[in-house]
Amino acid sequence: MTGEFAIQKIAVDVLAHLERHRERAVTNEDETIREVSFALAPIRTAYEESQLPTIYFASLEREMQSTLPAAWRAIAAPFTALEARRFGVWRGGDLVARLTYVLGGLALGGLIVWLPFIPIWEKWVPFAMAIAGGWLPDAQVMWHRRRYARELGRIAVRLGQSQAALEASVPLNDLLPPRSDL
Repeated sequence: MTGEFAIQKIAVDVLAHLERHRERAVTNEDETIREVSFALAPIRTAYEESQLPTIYFASLEREMQSTLPAAWRAIAAPFTALEARRFGVWRGGDLVARLTYVLGGLALGGLIVWLPFIPIWEKWVPFAMAIAGGWLPDAQVMWHRRRYARELGRIAVRLGQSQAALEASVPLNDLLPPRSDL
């Protein structure tokens, strides 16, 4: 099949659609299935306009409907709950929390330079740790979001592994142009 209708690409498109509607779709399984169907509708239309074998898209759609909603909800529900709790960042990363992290980084860095059994004597270490402390809440949020994106990518890759089976479901006769008997 063409790359435009590869299951991994379609899975990425459907996951992007689900992410745009995550707050509503993650709480209700029927809503998730409805959103997957809604995301597949324009792809189905483009596929039919291309006049490709319908058996391939039917198999692809069946695979997506049976696998994607449950897999997505399994990772989206905990992420949405974590996001509602502001990723567990202390005080939500407000100014007081950031200043506390900066002062803590400065104190810890000073302690590292001062202690004789830690072989770091550079005087810039406390300041580097203070600057890093100010960005700690952002780093925590970024870490959670990247982990979630990797998990979404794993769903698409897992679905992509079924591409060979989907292509095998299309009989060779369906790929040949119609015979014209003159």
